[in-house]
Amino acid sequence: MSFLYSVLLPSLLFVFVVSAQAKETDNLTGRNKNLADSTEIFDREMNKRLQELQAEASSEGISCNDPRKLRILFHDLNDARFFIGSLESWAEDNSQVAKRELTAQQSAYDGVLDNGWIFNRLKLASTVKVNGQLVGTDKFGHFIDQGFEFYTPYRQSGYRMSTALHSSLGSEKGYSGGGSTGTISYADAMANYQGILFYHALAEGPNPYFRCSEGKWTQIREFRWADYVDAGWDEGINCSVMASPEAQAKFNANLAKQGQTCPADTSACAQLNTRYAVFDEYVLSPECRKVAKAPVGSYGAGKSSSGKSSLGKSGKGTR
Repeated sequence: MSFLYSVLLPSLLFVFVVSAQAKETDNLTGRNKNLADSTEIFDREMNKRLQELQAEASSEGISCNDPRKLRILFHDLNDARFFIGSLESWAEDNSQVAKRELTAQQSAYDGVLDNGWIFNRLKLASTVKVNGQLVGTDKFGHFIDQGFEFYTPYRQSGYRMSTALHSSLGSEKGYSGGGSTGTISYADAMANYQGILFYHALAEGPNPYFRCSEGKWTQIREFRWADYVDAGWDEGINCSVMASPEAQAKFNANLAKQGQTCPADTSACAQLNTRYAVFDEYVLSPECRKVAKAPVGSYGAGKSSSGKSSLGKSGKGTR
């Protein structure tokens, strides 16, 4: 019994946690097949969750002087369940969301990952299309859960985004990626970054989602995934890096068999390099960064489609 409790159960729990938390996705296999865009469905769901936050904040009487509690409450209401992001689970289970589903054996990851004896028997995170981009459902878990996790070092460092993104990429190279599945996903790191921006905009900054008056928090603008999701979320463009040269060679060989390369669209990388020039080392893959930057102005010169700065709190997204 002592062996069961002291060794076997913790080991099994570790395997379960890692395999669930560190899910991968393949946005390259079947890339050219048609997939319906689900942006409106995702927008409706996120705004529904923000309305639930408004109701719960009113019920709990969160003070106008404590936006921190509003962020905590949103995360508590939408936290991962059994180590899978709640929005990821919703997308996987929602029949209205068009998805491309693959097992690891059907994908470019076949035989690639260091712990493939576990991982290659799991279904990958499905690919969906949001804002015209092919993204894994796991990215929405990163946005909500890791965005919240890394907002803390962002705020505590005096809004130094590089501090938060250093921690974010470190987790991706360690327990969330390279140290578990053997894959370092820069698209995950990008979703983490955009999640940090969201948590700041929830109740602070020049254009927040919520304002408080007379002790009541009210949603004052709609959430749009188009303000956050871009080609940087697409692992077919913002290429993942395998943790070992052997795994990388196998992954590249699998892509070659499909007639694919990564990045699949170098012009998208050029635009990303322009948009994220300040933080490129933390959110863009080495392969994407090799591509020359697009001319300034071709991708909003550091602005998102909503005109919001990609650097975070106005004037404070510094290195």
